[in-house]
Amino acid sequence: MARLDYYFRETVTGLRRNGLVVFAAISTAFIALLLLGMALLIRQEVDLIIADTTGRVEVVVYLQDDLGQDAQQRLNELLTGLSVVSEVAYESKEDAYERAVALFGQESAIIANVSEDAFPASFRVKLTEPEDYKVVVAAVDGQPGILRVSAQQEVVDRLLAVTSLFRDGVLILAFVMLIASAILIANTVRMGLFARRREIGIMKLVGATNWRIRVPFLIEGVIEGLVGAALAIGVLFVAKTIFIDPLYDSIQFVKWIQTSDVLATIPLMLIAGVVVSLAASVLAMRRFLDV
Repeated sequence: MARLDYYFRETVTGLRRNGLVVFAAISTAFIALLLLGMALLIRQEVDLIIADTTGRVEVVVYLQDDLGQDAQQRLNELLTGLSVVSEVAYESKEDAYERAVALFGQESAIIANVSEDAFPASFRVKLTEPEDYKVVVAAVDGQPGILRVSAQQEVVDRLLAVTSLFRDGVLILAFVMLIASAILIANTVRMGLFARRREIGIMKLVGATNWRIRVPFLIEGVIEGLVGAALAIGVLFVAKTIFIDPLYDSIQFVKWIQTSDVLATIPLMLIAGVVVSLAASVLAMRRFLDV
């Protein structure tokens, strides 16, 4: 109990004596964790857009006009039996014509010069994962009664390449933010230790162990990291309210992050604040406590 009381008093004393250094450490943690939180939310926003976009990707199996009812049923069972397929919808020639009218308008030259018979019936296949379109193409290859297969390969491949680049880029950005945070906090802690180097030297001369000296600094680092994380979380909520909420109504075709997404970043930011502060404090103290 006496030791806990000592650690508490030393921590409070250290925070009070080094107000400017503590402010600098909290500011550093705040900026680094705010950038980390922004990177996490950007990644979540990218994931939402990717999920929304890839959810529209489908394989279209166009059917020949003379395809019989039994062959059509067998083809339907083949497609629905594939594990990579989430939904199969049959589109008749009439439905295809109505879709074209909806896309181009009743008065367009494209619609005015063609009849319903010009549009083939088809199976529109939605996938569990868009990159599995090749499985569907391979399954229907050589089947009788198929006019052609449109898998939007080029679109899917480009989309997957772009989404992979976005995900990797945001993850790398978050990692860089953590490294930068650790370096900045370590430098700030080292400044505090340098300012108190005489006090530390006297404590070592009278026999204080390294851990007795180290623990109050570690607690200070954790407090600074947590305060910085709390401020960063608060700013994220304010920024989301000011900049994202108005977009819900004005840009409805894009899925935006919700309050639950910001809440989901809180545990990660608090853990990152504690871990980075502890690691930075330990590294910063090695030079002073090894003398």
